Amino acid sequence: MLKPVGLIHGHYECRSLDETLPIFTDLLALEIVERKNGQAIVKHPNTDWLLIVHEGGASAPNKPHNNHYGFRVARHEEIPEAHRYIDAHKGNYAIKSVTKPHEAHFAYSVYFKEPGGNDLEIEYYNPNAVAQGRRIAATPWKQLLPEERFPGKGYVPQAMSHGTLQCDNKEASDRFYREILGLEIVGGGRHSTYIKHPSTPWYIVVLPMSQRRDYLSPANRFTFKLASSGEVLEAHDRFKKSGKEIGITHVEEIQQTNGNVSFIFSDLDKNWWEVTA
Repeated sequence: MLKPVGLIHGHYECRSLDETLPIFTDLLALEIVERKNGQAIVKHPNTDWLLIVHEGGASAPNKPHNNHYGFRVARHEEIPEAHRYIDAHKGNYAIKSVTKPHEAHFAYSVYFKEPGGNDLEIEYYNPNAVAQGRRIAATPWKQLLPEERFPGKGYVPQAMSHGTLQCDNKEASDRFYREILGLEIVGGGRHSTYIKHPSTPWYIVVLPMSQRRDYLSPANRFTFKLASSGEVLEAHDRFKKSGKEIGITHVEEIQQTNGNVSFIFSDLDKNWWEVTA
């Protein structure tokens, strides 16, 4: 089993950085940390989780709705305001569609499709969900981002809260996340599983699919951090030798960049993960 010290990055494929980055900065309160060589690193001020955005070009496919990232606001009334503002300005950002606000399982959300082929969610979580034992509903920020940092829209994204994946067999996937990836299962039910690293509030929603799936490329993945380069090399060797027995479907070769070692692999559901130190 991996023993990650953190779940540190999400990776996101778009068509054009010039089109997609303003979505993150202007509508979701993220900041650009770095941009070079066809990719950009973005970060929300209240969230240590980094999102690495890869420019895939005009042929980058649309991603399924169940592969999206979510951002949380602090107040219920901000969701209609987010819908109002984004719908009114969708032409400025080439946004394809905006859903009307809707409620499900203590969450109140609006979704929109950005021109890079991805859906994005802005959500509010009813605090009563914490009393019902839904750990993911806990506030994922230490202090509120003031409206002055994100003025004039009627809503303030307070954190990047989650990413999503699809799976084929919920029971087998849950076992893999717990026993092989070393993640916690912190909620869900018959139709979903919530997984996370115990040291951080962000999480991944995994949804079982009964119909044909559209599989993602390695540009769409999540990154674990292990304690040392030695652990990364050991994990790579173990996955190469006996990965099929534990549900690994593909392992790429070790990459070394600026003294850091990493590798990418796909799991039993053909979702992609990265291991680094």
